Amino acid sequence: MTDIMIELYKIHPESYTPQGGTDQTSTYRIDRFQAKTFESIGIDLNTPISPMPLPEDKSTENILVKMEGNSQQIRFGCKFDSNLVTLSNVTGIALDEILEEDGHINVDKYNNNGTEADYVYVAQTEANNIKLVDSFLGNFESRSITDTFLLRIIDITTDSVFYEGAGSIQSISTSVDAGSPVVWTVNVDYLVGNVMSIYDADTPEMVTGLEISSPVSGSIKYRWNDPVRSGGTNVTEFHLGYQKVNDAVTRYHKVTQTQATASITNGKYQFIATSLTGQYYVFIVAKNTGGSGIRSERVRVDST
Repeated sequence: MTDIMIELYKIHPESYTPQGGTDQTSTYRIDRFQAKTFESIGIDLNTPISPMPLPEDKSTENILVKMEGNSQQIRFGCKFDSNLVTLSNVTGIALDEILEEDGHINVDKYNNNGTEADYVYVAQTEANNIKLVDSFLGNFESRSITDTFLLRIIDITTDSVFYEGAGSIQSISTSVDAGSPVVWTVNVDYLVGNVMSIYDADTPEMVTGLEISSPVSGSIKYRWNDPVRSGGTNVTEFHLGYQKVNDAVTRYHKVTQTQATASITNGKYQFIATSLTGQYYVFIVAKNTGGSGIRSERVRVDST
């Protein structure tokens, strides 16, 4: 296969970087690998891949990779040459700037004050091909099974995307050309489909220290602390549920981690819901990038 480009994006949903001072805003990072020519590329979209063990350092915490639906395998190889391979990244992406597309983070655009804007990827410069390979392995191999990836195959001639799939890297192997030791060949086995490791999907435990009260008529006051375990990634949001007694509908107030942190009083997050006259069942669910965690106990409160 000729005249193609592979783009491999590594999204770091667990790489939250607190900013200085009391600002608790968290940021994402996306790494991008681009290569213009390849020794080989194979795509098998028909063979489901069986669940595999997690890396050894995680095997005591989790046993198998969670596979949702059929997943397929793509293998591609490339030779590292600064004329053929480019590494770049974009950093400092705020949580509220992230856009999603087809169930995964949009690697091309972000939310810029309510409008879409293009990410600007900054290229990494390396002195030689060996350092280029080292950077690739450092950016993409480390904890690769636990990260979210997007693989894109582009027809350079028509500048069109003819394959795109989100998934995980299964393995990366390298070899050195004996006749030209500065040229390394890298082969990547890539699983596409609904593939997510269990600890990527690991969601938070229930919040702790839950206190529910009705300080004034028509209001419900929530007070709580973080879960003991946030799961595979940091908590991003709290959903404060309320369901009127004898009513089947459950509604939620959504509080981001940043908003919750700003509300801390006497060592607890707090939120006051208003216009809720009557008796309610209330609870809290913490969320991270893997999804909703364990619901707290339901507490009955009279707000009349």
